[in-house]
Amino acid sequence: MKLGVPKLDELLGEVEPGSTILISTIGELGIEIVLAVLRENKEKAVVFVTPRLKKRLEKIEGIEGVIFFTLGEDFAPQELFKVSHAMREIPKDHLIGIFFLQPLLVFHPPETVHRFFSELANIALERGFVLMSMVDKRLLDEKTLAIFEESATHVIDIVEVVDGFKITRGIRIKKSPKGVTGFYKLELNKEIIIGEPLG
Repeated sequence: MKLGVPKLDELLGEVEPGSTILISTIGELGIEIVLAVLRENKEKAVVFVTPRLKKRLEKIEGIEGVIFFTLGEDFAPQELFKVSHAMREIPKDHLIGIFFLQPLLVFHPPETVHRFFSELANIALERGFVLMSMVDKRLLDEKTLAIFEESATHVIDIVEVVDGFKITRGIRIKKSPKGVTGFYKLELNKEIIIGEPLG
């Protein structure tokens, strides 16, 4: 599977069915990558969203055909069961399932969210689709973040360094079967531009 971001596809290599991609980021920085993946794979994507996020994503051009599975706003325990059940029901011809971990970390302790994430990663492996998740690393300490990353087959790490009025964004492959990379300059405007290696 390709993500639809040429330089990122080059760095990651082919993403095999059964893989789990974790985007470790700050806030929603990098949601453009998820949108690129949806555009590239829109006929084969299922996105698990809150009603608010669904309204927002439905306005995005180029992702028509994506299936939305709408969750409650509070992510109660029964919602987690519904998600894992729905993941097991993703049709075999579907390639990718997308889940945002940030809202869960507001309502549940990191250990509960990690168990759930591990379960979804196992379902992706069993069912042969690619799971993509985003997590705001500010919501986790380093040790807990490392545990999440251990459950993924691929980790895309996004950083933002603020120096006075200058903001530098970087992206690297922190974990993948193809290997890891250093940081590359990341620009997020109307398109995703992965530029020169940083220092």
